[in-house]
Amino acid sequence: MSGILDHLKKLDWPLLGAIALVFLMGLMTFYGSVSDRDLFYRQLVFGLIGLALVAALSFLDWRIFKESRWLMVVLYALAVALLFVLFAVGAQIRGVTSWFRIGGFTFEPVEIAKIILVLVLAKYFSARHIELYKWKHIAVSGWYALVPVGLVLIQPDLGSAAVLAAIWFGLVLVSGVKARQLVWIVLLAVVASAGLWHYALKDYQKNRVVSFLYPERDPLGGSYQSQQAIIAIGSGGIWGKGIGEGSQTRLGFLPEYQTDFIFAAIAEEWGLAGLVLLLGGWAIIFNRLYKNMLAAADNFSRLFTAGFILILGVHFLINVGANLGFLPITGLPLAFVSYGGSNLISMSIGVGLVQAIRLRAGLRKVEVGGDYEE
Repeated sequence: MSGILDHLKKLDWPLLGAIALVFLMGLMTFYGSVSDRDLFYRQLVFGLIGLALVAALSFLDWRIFKESRWLMVVLYALAVALLFVLFAVGAQIRGVTSWFRIGGFTFEPVEIAKIILVLVLAKYFSARHIELYKWKHIAVSGWYALVPVGLVLIQPDLGSAAVLAAIWFGLVLVSGVKARQLVWIVLLAVVASAGLWHYALKDYQKNRVVSFLYPERDPLGGSYQSQQAIIAIGSGGIWGKGIGEGSQTRLGFLPEYQTDFIFAAIAEEWGLAGLVLLLGGWAIIFNRLYKNMLAAADNFSRLFTAGFILILGVHFLINVGANLGFLPITGLPLAFVSYGGSNLISMSIGVGLVQAIRLRAGLRKVEVGGDYEE
């Protein structure tokens, strides 16, 4: 028993405390509406499951992912198979086939696929970091990402596809590539984006981009949600209207506030003070993950932590950017804050693996800004 307590004491509690803070802010926003009490209790259950996963995975010997080639093959095959099977038995919600429906719950396999892709790429790059400059390694790693990206685009889920692509691109940068290779990768990305626009995006997805660029063209259509989100954010003032008292949120002017627009809902009901608290929590999360990455004992654990930072960072930037009108709406949730069990549980798995790396690898002290941090 004392061994377990000693183990738990060594967890990164500033990181876990910051995650708990942003999670509770989202949870209390759901509780503010009587009609959303069911979401509150569901999210609470998902949060407890996530907490249990973090605690359990912190005991895991993470080196199994680094050393077992076949485990990586099985996990990657599982992720691709789940994304593929969706087209046969998946549930279509709002025109997107991204979920398995199990009883009264839905499961979105792309969320766990994000974590698996980070594991696979971390293993691949860590084993070849000395010769990563070779195009064949960039091409092979790109293929690992391209398969799930393509399957997710077919659903179609542009936001999650962007996250998967960003994981690959970010880890290529972290692993180290030549400037010339980076230029070619960017050029290929531009060409791929042009092809995506003409041949892959649905009309409603194109409309979101056009409405983002020219919101005045369709204020009651494509740009309606963005305009309502901005109104909600501006109406919150310093202290907010109070939990459950937001007119934009509770009267239905701001659709999907529980997921896509949770940031705007918090701004309206918690005010600027609430946003400072929320953003402060996220600042601690990224800071602690960054320090864990710097202190990691080997390339695999460093790359996995970097990949997990990329997942959270892209979710944060796209969700908050869409709420503020800086980016098109893609439907990505704000991790740990938006309603949704698939994302919350998958991100909890990522946090649990970071804790396992922190504890099992034997964190060394690293110099950060002149100060030594553990």
